[in-house]
Amino acid sequence: MCDVATVQKIANCLGVNPGKVHLNEEQVVTRTSGQKKSVAGFATILESLASESKSETAQNSRASREVEAQVYQWIEFSVLYVAPGSKDKYVSKQLLADFNKLFASKSYLVGHFITLADLAVYYAIYDLVKSLSPVDKESYLNLSRWFDHLQNRADVHQGEPLLNFTTIYLHGWATGTHV
Repeated sequence: MCDVATVQKIANCLGVNPGKVHLNEEQVVTRTSGQKKSVAGFATILESLASESKSETAQNSRASREVEAQVYQWIEFSVLYVAPGSKDKYVSKQLLADFNKLFASKSYLVGHFITLADLAVYYAIYDLVKSLSPVDKESYLNLSRWFDHLQNRADVHQGEPLLNFTTIYLHGWATGTHV
């Protein structure tokens, strides 16, 4: 999750040149910007990208110190728990259930607008959500609503095919002949 490709996608979302992004000797994602300034660590890189960006998402992520702290906590949570947990069958079910419960009462992770927290979690669970069947997606309606909302933003999906969240899709699974 906290890999080179994710940093580049988030930089694109923010409308910022990602610079040179690579894994250093210790396999920590590192970014070198145009000023030859090097920053290591996923959360630190996202903070530096946000500080360079004039995008709505970056501004929302820095609306106040409280928002900044909450965004940072979600980014760390996505790196330390969500990304590794989404690869474990049992942990991933709990993650999905927890996020589904969370999104029953809110539209975004922090505040009322998209922030870096949403992007970090979105990209951390992308492959997990992609692997869900339509029936599984229906089991997590609130999470599916949040995920579908984000993926429909051009700056987030960046040309990737959109995942299907349409319940009518189930009709294609129920093949059979009725006479």
